[in-house]
Amino acid sequence: MAKTDFKKGAIPYLFLPLPKDVLLSAEYQALPFSSKALILDLMGQYTGKNNGRLCPAFEVMQRSGWASKTTLIRAKVALLECSFVMLTRKGHAPRTAEWIGFTWWKLNYLEGMDINPRDFHYLNFVNVAMKDPNTGRDQAKRSNFDVQKLDRYPANMALRGTETGLISASI
Repeated sequence: MAKTDFKKGAIPYLFLPLPKDVLLSAEYQALPFSSKALILDLMGQYTGKNNGRLCPAFEVMQRSGWASKTTLIRAKVALLECSFVMLTRKGHAPRTAEWIGFTWWKLNYLEGMDINPRDFHYLNFVNVAMKDPNTGRDQAKRSNFDVQKLDRYPANMALRGTETGLISASI
């Protein structure tokens, strides 16, 4: 008999959401590859209840394949300069590790953190201005659609426009 304890369309494996706004941001694009790899490895530690307690310590990251302390430190420093990552606990030798939290997930506060939960910048990457993909393009290569010809289209027709003034009609 067929198994019925699943939901239609359910994904049969674990996955981690990464907002597209983060991937398209200039900050993320400027990160070195080691920092991008560190983001993925830290996201792999996320259980749904531990944002703010993601540990970038070398002993922990060795399990994910990190072999160089220097590369990990450089990646961590570059990552902490971004607006979508916050240091929630400063590490102290010999037994206290650093904790990091991503701002696209809500903070799961624990009393051992060095920040106030109100100071956590949840969803702060959304307000970052996106780079216009048309910047620097030659105006002559764009569509020569005449805006004056819009008078012949009905008022209820869907029109799509951009800030450049070029408008294309959906017919």
